[in-house]
This record gives sequence, C-alpha cells and structure tokens, in this order.
Amino acid sequence: MITGSTIEAERGHPHNVTVPLIERLSFIGLEYAFEPEKAYGMSRGGGFRRQGGLIEVETDAGVRGIGEAFGNPFVTREYFRMVEPLFRGRSVFDFDHVEARIRNAMYHLGVGNQLTACLAGINVALYDAIARGFGVRVCDLIGGCGTTRIPAYASTGFFSDDPDRQLGHMLAEAVDHPFAGAKIKIGRGIRSDLERVREARVTLGPDKLLIVDINGAYTADVALECARAIEPFGIHWIEEPLPPGDLRGYAELRARSPIAIAAGEAHHTVRDFHALIEGRCLDIVQPSIPGTGGLTEARRIATLAAAANLRVAPHVWGGAVGLATACHFIAAMPASPHTDHPPHPAMLEYDMSDNRLRTGLLKTPLRLEAGHVLLPDGPGLGIDLDPAAVDRYRVC
Repeated sequence: MITGSTIEAERGHPHNVTVPLIERLSFIGLEYAFEPEKAYGMSRGGGFRRQGGLIEVETDAGVRGIGEAFGNPFVTREYFRMVEPLFRGRSVFDFDHVEARIRNAMYHLGVGNQLTACLAGINVALYDAIARGFGVRVCDLIGGCGTTRIPAYASTGFFSDDPDRQLGHMLAEAVDHPFAGAKIKIGRGIRSDLERVREARVTLGPDKLLIVDINGAYTADVALECARAIEPFGIHWIEEPLPPGDLRGYAELRARSPIAIAAGEAHHTVRDFHALIEGRCLDIVQPSIPGTGGLTEARRIATLAAAANLRVAPHVWGGAVGLATACHFIAAMPASPHTDHPPHPAMLEYDMSDNRLRTGLLKTPLRLEAGHVLLPDGPGLGIDLDPAAVDRYRVC
C-alpha cells in the first residue's frame, strides 16, 4: 500500500488524506561510444555515440521510479536543474500541475526541446513509482493491460561506415528473428532508395512488412517521386519524408502518395500532433515517449489519433527504459477501431543497432519471443537497472 505524508488542506487535500510526496529526484546522463569508423545513421548523417538520460524519483515512503529522457544528457541535465525544485516536495500525482506551470512560464522560448524530454523522464519515473507503490504495472495505471506480448518490427538497415556491417548484414540479422518486418533507412536520392528497397524486399521475402525512413531529408516533390518509385515493392509506410515543420507539404504528400505516411519523432507536444492530425498530414501517428513529454502527453496524442481514426505506432529510439515504457504504452492502448481481428496491430519499434544503452542497462533484459517483446513482469515498468552498467556509461 502506498503511504505518505499529510498534505496541507490549502494544497487541495483534506487533512485526513495522505499521499506520497516526491522526496528526491536525480539525473543520470549516459553515453555509449564506439569506434568512429563504425559510425552509422540516417540520410542526414551518422555518428558513433548513443546518448540519453535517466531520471529517478524517490518518494517519502522510499519507493523509487525511473524514466528515460531523450537527447544529449548535458543539455537535459541543465533543464533538470531548473525544474527539479518545482517537483520536490509535491505529491507524486501533481505532475500535470507542475508541468503546466513550467510550460506556461517558458512560453517565450517554446518547449519543443529537451525541456520536454526532461519532463518525459520525470513523468515516466512518477508513473513507475506510483505503480510500484500500489504493486501494479504501469500499463494498469494508464488504461489496463490488453496484452503481454507486443508485436515488434526490426529497426535496422542504417547507413553505415563499417564495411562489415552494411545493409545486407543488417537485413540478415533481422531475418534471423521472426519479426513482423523491418524498417530501413533511405533518403539519399531516388536511385539509392530503389537499390536499398529492392535489396531489402529480396532479403525479407514477399510476406514481411517493409518500412522505410527518410528522416525528413526530402521536399514534397522528391518524396512523392520516391513514393511512386518504391511503391511496387510493397512498402508498409514511409516515415518522416519531410522536415517536421512542413505541415502543408505533409498534407499535400499524403493526399497524393500511394504509400501510407508516418511521422512524429520530431514533434514534441500534443499541440504539434493536433496540427498534424487535424491537417490530415499522416496515416500513422508516432509519438516518441522520452521526447514528447512522457506517458501523459503520449496518451493525449493517442486519444487525438483515435478520435481521427488514425493508427498509432510509437517511435522507439533510445535505451532500455524507453523501450520498456513503450511496451506498457502499447499494452494499454485499446484496439481502435477494430475488435478481435485488427489488420495491423500496433507494433513496437525494436532497435537492432549497436546500442549498449538498450542491451546492457538492465539486470534482466527485455525478452524477445517469436517476434514479440514480452511485457516485463513485476510492478511499475517491471525493470531494474544494473548499477554497474549505469556507472559504466555514466557521463554526468
């Protein structure tokens, strides 16, 4: 049972009600670096570092929770230092009120940045702590658990500087797992796109889903040319064909593209997604939980998508905590508008790159089984960090 300290009546709680308080928040910046000659990436460029942040909260009852914040940890740390005093001493249930105060106060400079990523880490950490206090799972708090087996697709096929890890090698790894399909990077010109898509389709075979990701590198006319060129290969969706601010381009492209359009990882608030959804810019809505404000904001976005009869497929690109969070998010999403036979169940993006922040941070790694990621057992997110691994990759 959750215990806590009595909150004064002027805080909105009667004297005889006790709620847990946030006693401590801490930030951990992480980085996994590898050899520069093994850099990999997307149409816009590559890199040889994976970075991220973890935010831990502890209640006055000694219950702890963990959440992930996307992006450069040194930047996130500074936002954390700014907002941490506003959360300390508050009820674990007060996130929405503190978040609104922060966003409203920062309106001059906007919040579509690592402030939002910092808030995401705090939000998820609070959900984890609350769920652990009650002895339930995070998915139970945010809608109930609809499944414990999350269908996954391989996120792979990066542009790579490593001669021993090119597209063919990555696709072979993906084929070794019974994933629903694979997503590959394109976006370096139509000829390159065709070559990569053709190779992927041959390797995956005719029945696997094939998804392509342009990472916002094209203008609307080039993206349409690309869609028409690769359409014969049975592409499930084109991800981020345009820069995130080109909403009119997205709407025009979606109206003409023979392939479904997806985006969302570079959009950070429910207002951003409201514009995308109301503008009919997308077929698949992709909030990235560690970058879009956490589970609370992701659920708001999913509600907008359901109201507009659009699919949701969260973007997952980060560490193990973010991956576990996405599992709970998908497990809690009701089938919409389908019932027992959805043609395309919500899928989890499973990063197949060299990323120790995904594979090496947990005492018990997330389990893959028959192309599905199994929802972690236990209360909260159901995961526990390996302290030695956290120390190994800690940079701030």
